[in-house]
Order: sequence, then C-alpha cells, then structure tokens
Amino acid sequence: MEGVGQLLSSVVQSPDGHLLSSFLSSLEEHQTFWTDPQNDLEAVFSNISSLLANANSRDKALRALCDLLPNCPNDIVEGKAQHYINMCVKVYTQGGSTQSVSLSFLVLQKLLLKSLHSSDIRKLFVSNLVTMLEPIGSTLKKPVVPSVLAFLALAMQHYAGVCGSLKSRIEQFLYSLVDTTDRETAVSVAECLLLLQQIRGGGQHGTLHKKTWEEYYRKLIDTVHDLLNKIFAHTPETFDEETELECFKFRPLSSQDDPLGAAQLIVTRTNNLILFLQQAIIGAYPVPKPIAPFKALNLILRGLSVTCGAMNQNPIVENIAYGTYLPVIQRGLLAVFDGLVLTLGSHMFMYADLVCTAFVKCLRATQHPAGRLHGRKKNFILLRTQLYRSIGLWCETLGYGSCIETVNEPILEQIIRDITPYEAEVMLKIDAGSQKRLSSKAKRKLQKEQNAATALNQAYASGGTSAESKEQLVDAGNEALCQGALVCLTNILQSAGCFIKPVTHKLLQEKIVPLCFSLITNQGHRSMGLYREHETRIALLRTFAALIVNPHHHCPPPLQYAGEIFKAFQTHDPSATVRSCANELARTMELIMHPWKETLYFPADQAAIKDALANKEKHPLASKVQMVQEPSIGQREVIATCTESTKKRPLPSKQSPTKSNDIVDDSEGEINESLAVTETSDIEGSDVDENGIHEEPQGWVEEVSIVSNDQPEKNTAEEAPAVLNENEGVIHTTTDDEKMLESSVVTIEDSDEDLIPLQDSDDDDVAETPLNSGPAEEHCEIIVETPVRQDEVEIETDPSSPKRAKHSETEDGNDSSKSIDAIVAEMVAEFVDEP
Repeated sequence: MEGVGQLLSSVVQSPDGHLLSSFLSSLEEHQTFWTDPQNDLEAVFSNISSLLANANSRDKALRALCDLLPNCPNDIVEGKAQHYINMCVKVYTQGGSTQSVSLSFLVLQKLLLKSLHSSDIRKLFVSNLVTMLEPIGSTLKKPVVPSVLAFLALAMQHYAGVCGSLKSRIEQFLYSLVDTTDRETAVSVAECLLLLQQIRGGGQHGTLHKKTWEEYYRKLIDTVHDLLNKIFAHTPETFDEETELECFKFRPLSSQDDPLGAAQLIVTRTNNLILFLQQAIIGAYPVPKPIAPFKALNLILRGLSVTCGAMNQNPIVENIAYGTYLPVIQRGLLAVFDGLVLTLGSHMFMYADLVCTAFVKCLRATQHPAGRLHGRKKNFILLRTQLYRSIGLWCETLGYGSCIETVNEPILEQIIRDITPYEAEVMLKIDAGSQKRLSSKAKRKLQKEQNAATALNQAYASGGTSAESKEQLVDAGNEALCQGALVCLTNILQSAGCFIKPVTHKLLQEKIVPLCFSLITNQGHRSMGLYREHETRIALLRTFAALIVNPHHHCPPPLQYAGEIFKAFQTHDPSATVRSCANELARTMELIMHPWKETLYFPADQAAIKDALANKEKHPLASKVQMVQEPSIGQREVIATCTESTKKRPLPSKQSPTKSNDIVDDSEGEINESLAVTETSDIEGSDVDENGIHEEPQGWVEEVSIVSNDQPEKNTAEEAPAVLNENEGVIHTTTDDEKMLESSVVTIEDSDEDLIPLQDSDDDDVAETPLNSGPAEEHCEIIVETPVRQDEVEIETDPSSPKRAKHSETEDGNDSSKSIDAIVAEMVAEFVDEP
C-alpha cells in the first residue's frame, strides 16, 4: 500500500503513545513501506534521532526503533548504529527510568541481530560490546532484569570471544539471581549459565567445552544434594546422605527466625538449581555433552523416595514446612527426568527397572486416601499429572523397550481411580409386599431410611444447604488429572499393548466403553461431571481408539462399538474440537474395517494412466522438478550427446524371430526386455569366485554401451543381429558367420571382477545416469543400478560353460523383444492394482 510512510512522521511526533504502538504493529503487514520511493526513510530516522536527544520523547523514539529496526535496510542502520548504541548506553549508565532502560536493551537486541547480516555493524559491536556489558554487574532494578538477560544471552551466543574477558563479572551477576522467585527470570538465568560455559575457546576437538560442561553438571548435582541434606535432615531416608560434595560458591542464605521463611528460601534455591540442571541437559551445546545419567538419576530417585507421609511421622515445624513444598521439588525432579529421557533416548534402557519401580511407588504414595469423601478435589493433582506425563514420555520414547508391562497392573489401577467419575449414592425402594417378611428391627431401620430420603428430597426441592453441599461432589478440579491419566494410558497401550495380559485388556474395555456411552447419554455439561472439559473427552476418545489399534491377539478389540460411539460424538457433542477429533478417529476406524481397494464402481483408466506416463513432461510439476533437480554441466553435455546420437540413428525395424538358438536380439541400439536379468541359482550364497575375489552382495552397477551403426546399410534384408561380448558387456554387431549360441543375459562388469548374471525383477528401481560424454557417433554409456540379493547371484567366469549353455536353452523361447507398448503396460501394472 503506497503512501503509508507519509503518515509515520506525524504519528511518531504524536503525544498519543497508544496510537504509535497500534500504527507500528499494523505497519508490519505493509512491507512495501521500505521499497516505496515516495517514502523518505532518511527523514523518518533523522526525526527519530532528534526525539532520542530529548528525555521527554526518548521512550517514544526507542519504542519506534524496536518496531522499525528488524525490517529496516542495512545501509540506513549502518549509518546510525553508532549513535543508537551510544544513546542506549547513556540511558542505563545515567540511571534512566525503568521503562527507558528496558527499551534500551531491547533496541540493543535488535541491533545485535542486524549485525549478523552486516559486517560494519558487527565491527561496531566487537569494539563496543565491553562498554555495553560493564554496567551489568551493578545493581539493577527487578523489572529491568528480563531484558538485560535476553540481551546478555544473545551477546554470549554470537560474540562469545568478546564476552570471555567479562566472564567473572557475568558470572557474579548470574549468581546473584539464583534466589529469584520469578519463573521466567530463572529460565533466562539457566540459559545464560549454560552459555557461560562456552564463551571461551573450546580447545582441541572441543575438549575444553566438554570439561567445563562436565564440571558445571557435577557442581549442580552436588549443590542440590547439599540442599536436600538440609531439607531431609529430620526425615529417615533410604538413600545414604551425600558427602564430599563440590558445590557452587553462592552467597549464603539469609538467616530467618521463622522456620517457614527459612524453608521457603532453601526450597526456592533448590527449585532454581533443579531448573538449571534441566536446562544443562536439554540445552544446545557446541560439542557432545559427557552426560553421566546415573548421577542425575540418583538425585531424582533420592528426591522421589521421601514422601509427605514419611516427613509427617516426625511432626516438627521444620518437617511440616519442608513437606509443604516437597511436591514442588518433586515436580522439578520429574522434569529433569523428562530431559534425560528426551536427550538419551534408548540409552536409558539399562535403568528401566529402577524407573518403573519408582513410578509405582510415587503413584501409590500420592493416591487419594480410601476413607476420604470422593467427588471433591483430590490431593497432589499437579504432582500426579506430572507423574503421568513422565510415564507417557518414557513409554513414547522407548516404545517396546520401556519395560512398562512389568508394572502395568499397579499403574493401571491408579489410572482407573483417576478416570472414574464420582457417582452419587442410589436409594433403592422396596415393594410394600416384601416388608411382611422383615423383622421389626429391620422395619424400623427401613422406615428411618425412608424418612431421611424424604427429607433429602424436600431439601433438594427447596434449595436447602444439604442440596448445596451435595452439588459440590462433581469432581470439580480433577479434570486435568483425568486427562493426564487418559493420555498416559494411551501411551502405555501404544508402547506395550501387545504385552499386557488379555484379562487386563478385557477389564480396560469394560471400563472405557461404558464411559463413552455414558457421555453419549449425558450430553449436558453439568451431568458430565469429570468429563465436562472438552480436552478430557478428546483424551477418552483417543484412549478408546488405542484399545482398538493395539489389542492383544487373544482378546479382540471393541471394534463393534467404534462406529456408534464416534458417530454419536461427531454429531451430538457440544464442542467443535471434540466433533473434529471424533470425525478423524471415525475415518481411521473406517480404514481399519474397510481398507482402500480398487472396486468395479471406480475402475482405473489404464489408457489414461499410460498416456500420462508417456507425456509426463507436459505435467505442470515437471518444470518444477526440473528446476529443483537441474543437472550439472557434465550431465547436460552427456544428455545432449545421447540425444544427438538417438536422433541420427533411426529406430530399427523388428524382424520375425528365426531360429531361437542362433539369434538373441535383432534390434540395434535398443534396450528392451530381451536384456532382462535372469536368475540362475545353481550356486547360491557364494560371495567368492574361483580367483578368490569377493563380490559385493548388493548395489551392482551395469555398464551397457550402446554402439550406433552410422554406416550406410548395404543390405537391409541381411541386417546383422546384435550379441553380447563376453568380456566387456558391450553390444556389438556380428555377421552370419560370427553368430554364437548366446542367451539374453546381461553380464555385469564391476571394476575388474567377474561377470555375474542378475535376476530380472519388476520391483527393482532402475536409475539411468550417463557417466561420461563422448562423440555422438561413437557410443553412449548407461549406468543401471539394481539392488541384488546375495542368494540371487551366480558367479560365472566361462561364457561357454555348461551352466550358461543350459541357461541359454531355457531362455531361447523368450528372446524376442517386446514392443514399447508392452513395456509401458508392465510399468502401468506396477502402479495399478488390477482385479
């Protein structure tokens, strides 16, 4: 859109800050602003520079630079970058406002990203980066810290050598933020600490980088162990207390008279260090990390071994305070475990028994007490949800090697608890005639129960307090736990469904299928209870689909209910997301019940397919494919040479085959099915020929030279047929006197190795590539690469051997060449499944 740039100068000078923000955000959609010759970009940026000089309008100019610099041409930025850098450094060194300092570091970030594509701006950063980072070690206001950390991370990532001289200053600044309570700040500090390990030289083959990361990894684990020693000081542990630890030299924690306040400080530092450990494992690093998984796994298992119930056995104030924060610590340790699984993958298989046992213990320790009232929000929802997420990730990553089938029954027991909705008690009425056989005591008890039920019904009708109390028992707050349990069950079925016992499969089907039907009959949000959220219903549908797709071979899947369930959710569920998911799963089940197959109602038009294959150069995608896969100069020369040779040589006329024992192929310069590779299995599995030369079992290359006969035809009636030379694999023309008893076998010459006949296979993918170019009148070589199995290779050195003669006698009936239409028909048959 033209003319947009003419409004920018007036908008920048406008006192309305909201107008500037909305205009700059909308300007992102109009990239013609930078190429419109009517826009005077120099005047716009000169106006911004003048606004930077004034303290009252500086924030507005910095905000405009933040939005304009990413798309601004480099030639304009290069001329003004030094001025912008000086103004930003001046803002935060002279103690500007919090907003001005944050915007200054944001402008420096944009300039640093522009320096990656401009050598002049890069030189400015190399010479001025130390000046920019010098004030970082000083005390900064809390709102400014996120923008400072973002700029520091970019600087250490792209200018690691320059930041090396300030490593101690940066390290002290990052260590001062180890006790932050802001989650985003802690994540930024973790990224900066990982980058801090690589800002100096890496040494030969990255040995210094590996050494610094290993030391950082070890110190993090030892420091967390030291903090756990303080947290579990009054609680018995199954793990031995770690001693001789090499910890970070952080500033000491402030003393607190309040036990709860002291516990909060220790737990905050512990959680931040656990986050640093997670980032150290999953974060990017320039060299392979020397991870010792058992060190981190030992820390995780130690933190998960202590439960709130164990700490409550010694009910002192410190234990109660630490027990309050224990689930938060355990969630962080499970996140570290997830990082180990994602990073190491199948290398964690050796610890499968320890991991699966820990899963079961944690689920049992955090389950809802049996004597508590159901229907209310359960204990440890976030911790159990994280547990289910970790179990699902373990199963998804290791697949059949997860060993989760060894502990599937106790885990599935916990999952069934969490996915079962609360059901209110049902009062059964007894027929009046049946009361005659009751004793007087039973009659009095029955009358008492009937009076209580009547009072309850009256309370519901009048909206009393008991009705309000009864309405709360609808599993409010347990939806996330139910969703996590269903996703975990889906992952377990996908990774180890075939290893689970048939009776377990049957019990799962008897639980999941009625749940689906109950949601169909109760479509109101209030009556759905635990499944009122659409994410939970989607998880239930995917679990039902996993039961069908991953059955046990002795227990048939509940496929007979799939159509009705998915169709009902697809048409009646109030959520559009659930309907879309049900539609997707219904199509999947349809493919399982009725796989795609060509039918008589939609027969394939073979003539159209043959014409399309023959004229594929006219397809719209052909030009795109040629643009992507353009041949090199040498290949173009070879292709041109082959084309000229083909144009000069007319296609030979086919003759009716005479004696099949004398004539192999009577067409010159044509490769057809008479050159088929046949199988002779007299010597199977042999990889060594008579001379002891090893033959490669696959990847053979056929070299077939086509010799064109450009001499004038003297006698067309006595045209000489082409036979195969036994030494070079070249098709030569012979006279009647030189006719030999040859079979239509192409001998393969691989370097100086012996000749090997191959099997003719329609499944082989043949790629024809010209090797080298030559005169069009001489010859044109074609490379045919065909994979060959070891048992399909026969090593034959003597062309006149009895085996070859016998093979020739068996193939002399098929030596006549087929027409091109027949070959194309065979190619079409590979793509069309004929009935």
